[in-house]
Amino acid sequence: MENDFDSKQMYSYQKLKIDLNDVKKQFPDQVELITIGSSVEGRDLYALRIGSGKKAVLCHGAHHAREWMTTRLIVDFINHLLTDCSWPWLSIREDWLTDITFWFIPMVNPDGVTLVQGGINDLSNRKELIDWNNNSTDFTGWKANSRGVDLNRQYPADWESIQADPGQPSSSHYKGSHPLSEPETQAIYQFVKQYHFDCAIAYHSSGEEIFWRYTLPDDLVDQHRPLAERLAEVTRYRLIEPEGTPSGGGFTDWFLTQFQKPAFTIEIAPSIGPRPVPDHLYKQIFQANELVLYTIASYLID
Repeated sequence: MENDFDSKQMYSYQKLKIDLNDVKKQFPDQVELITIGSSVEGRDLYALRIGSGKKAVLCHGAHHAREWMTTRLIVDFINHLLTDCSWPWLSIREDWLTDITFWFIPMVNPDGVTLVQGGINDLSNRKELIDWNNNSTDFTGWKANSRGVDLNRQYPADWESIQADPGQPSSSHYKGSHPLSEPETQAIYQFVKQYHFDCAIAYHSSGEEIFWRYTLPDDLVDQHRPLAERLAEVTRYRLIEPEGTPSGGGFTDWFLTQFQKPAFTIEIAPSIGPRPVPDHLYKQIFQANELVLYTIASYLID
């Protein structure tokens, strides 16, 4: 792997498979690469571990199909964490990897990403997908998985009261027939319950915002706020304070309420509408997020 990505290259599921297996071959003693499940269409869901400490951090991306730029960012994190000899990456590698374990799941929704990037040819249910997409073959705005379920509305946190659900498969917002109905969210759910994470980052796009509190009681809000404010400071993203009754069903909503540990949904780019984040924004996205892992590590160790 190289530190600099091709700025014009879409980061695909196939590219992810190649890169993660290359990392495993190059750094067999520093990483663990496992498959935690598979998508509706049978694509593997990969998780990669760096570090061996008792404190555990999860970083994942691409719950939503058109948000594959988050996958690219996470794989870039992996690369820098293993190879970069400049600050802050060297500091994390030399000072904290015996105290902290980082787990990365770069692409939660490989079927959806494949659909957005390449269209329906690599999916088996082409007719249904076109129907669910308002009879259009343009899938660049698609968020759901290959069954038309929005994976970030699948978690058992106030699922019954999720708002703006279309009630049927769709390009976005359909919460499914029941919580964890989809194999992708089942895999994430079981993996998280197994590893007892101390902090979780869910990367999304766009809006340059950080969601972090959901419906937590005030004592937990006060406990998590210092880390939230540090992340807002280093990214220069806006902390979102919920208004009214948040919709629920998201990974971060579930993690916060289930484990009462800090969790953050980080929206990586300026608001660009229902489409993938443009490639020319990647440099500023990486720069904004370069201190995220360092900030979380220093907080957990302190």
